[in-house]
Amino acid sequence: MSLVTKVSETGFRYPYVIGWTGEAQQHRLQWKQRQDGETLAYVDRRPSDYALGVLRLRQGQKMTGRPDFKTVNTRRQWRCMDKRLCQVCASSAVDRETGRIWWLLSSSGEEAGDGFTNAPPTCRDCIPEAISQCSHLRLNAAVFTVGAYYPYAVRGDVFLPYLPPVVPFKRNALVRLTDYEITHCVARELVVRLQDVQPAHQEDGMAWAA
Repeated sequence: MSLVTKVSETGFRYPYVIGWTGEAQQHRLQWKQRQDGETLAYVDRRPSDYALGVLRLRQGQKMTGRPDFKTVNTRRQWRCMDKRLCQVCASSAVDRETGRIWWLLSSSGEEAGDGFTNAPPTCRDCIPEAISQCSHLRLNAAVFTVGAYYPYAVRGDVFLPYLPPVVPFKRNALVRLTDYEITHCVARELVVRLQDVQPAHQEDGMAWAA
């Protein structure tokens, strides 16, 4: 069991990527002038605010307060995507024998296949637990191995340039890294494009449902 995950009194393991109520932070935004136009920045800027040229949501990392299964922690989600880590336990999601990456997706959406997803990988050992703990996945789980992937977009809040960045005019929008709006966005999740996606079968040596 990874030391970076938390466990409830009943033994339930909270997924590494989910947000916690005590991690929310308030920070003032401002527009910063660049040669190619206006870009969002925090008033108290830090080098770690940006990744892939995108301003990321600031949050704490101590997993305090209550778990919030409707949100993810931006930095932890990004870290799993960057380092091919399991979204449940934060261990490597790369298969030691094949070098392919284990990925658990929902078969009810377009992400199940050679598409894009904001869900980080799930290691082979955690797949049964993840399915058993999620009512949606119990009905719609699709397990794959992935040969490669690359950053494609973000999900985040988009603000109108030249107006005070107080209230976004788009919330949780999908913004591609090549879109004009990317510098007007506060990213909440990294979205990746999957390549060489192959279905994984139960006869590979395990049952997906616990």
